[in-house]
Amino acid sequence: MSEPKYSLPELNNDPDAPAKVVEKAATVEIVAMDIDGVLTDGHTWQLDNGEQMLCFSVQDGVSLNLCRCVGVKLAVLSGRDLPAARIRMERFPIEELRLGCIDKVTAMREIALKYDVPLERVAYIGDDIIDLPLLGLVGLPVAVPNAIPEVLSAAAWVTGRPGGEGALRDLITLVLKARGDYVKAVQSYLGGEGH
Repeated sequence: MSEPKYSLPELNNDPDAPAKVVEKAATVEIVAMDIDGVLTDGHTWQLDNGEQMLCFSVQDGVSLNLCRCVGVKLAVLSGRDLPAARIRMERFPIEELRLGCIDKVTAMREIALKYDVPLERVAYIGDDIIDLPLLGLVGLPVAVPNAIPEVLSAAAWVTGRPGGEGALRDLITLVLKARGDYVKAVQSYLGGEGH
């Protein structure tokens, strides 16, 4: 038996959230998300040539890959369809990418039906008015702390970090820990146990 190449710090599956939220997170099978204001900080850089640039958190990207390791499905529902967002999202194991999606409720119902997942087993993270109807429909409605007041009121949980700075990572870590899958996901992502 070979020696591990390196050792990991102690990992655990202990979620850091109120018990009621952890209970809901433990049942999540689909994590759905907005882009603008959640995966980004809500700013768009407009270039002279007409292109728009967005900035994404690498930690959020890692969390998308962690979901793949343990079978949590991912859905992106964004009101805008920007090339920068499409390019970024196509790099990850996202089952459903719906850009230019204004009616997020209908889209999420279609996705839930396609994967035979009850809406009560969906977590959705949003930040603005377009997200309100869907937040009222899913089992675990989540907001970023820089969301509008109405979204904050509709959320069962608010991430510790703002949009574009690891908010999605906070949600996915909560879901994976509540499901008891966090340690397994990290070990799988890093290439196996004991490394």
